[in-house]
Amino acid sequence: MSAYRIDKGRLVGGGAYCEGCGSRLKEGATVYAVTMATVRSGAFLCCPACRPSPEELPATVISLESALAVEEPGSHEEGSPYEVKEGSECAVCGHLFLRGEWLLVGVTETLGGNAVYCPECRRALFDEGG
Repeated sequence: MSAYRIDKGRLVGGGAYCEGCGSRLKEGATVYAVTMATVRSGAFLCCPACRPSPEELPATVISLESALAVEEPGSHEEGSPYEVKEGSECAVCGHLFLRGEWLLVGVTETLGGNAVYCPECRRALFDEGG
């Protein structure tokens, strides 16, 4: 079963415009987006060499995407769309990922659209029942 929620993130790419007020949001800005969450069974991480076939993936995994092992997710300056904490384990072979190592992460949710909101519009529209 799916549910919608508002998730906080960091804008990657060239920037965007806030759907609420129209202001220009630059790369790296904190933004909010409507996401469609799926039922989660826990993180699915694997080494590129351990990549399972689509039939072998957990039912909640929508796709496999490249991720970077970092000391603390969200703190890496150059940013990767997907970051995992160093020391996380491959679900297939048990390898522990070291900082700076690339791996695959199972994506278990997807954006409900491409609209993003600045923090002020998020508060006005979603916290105040707008």
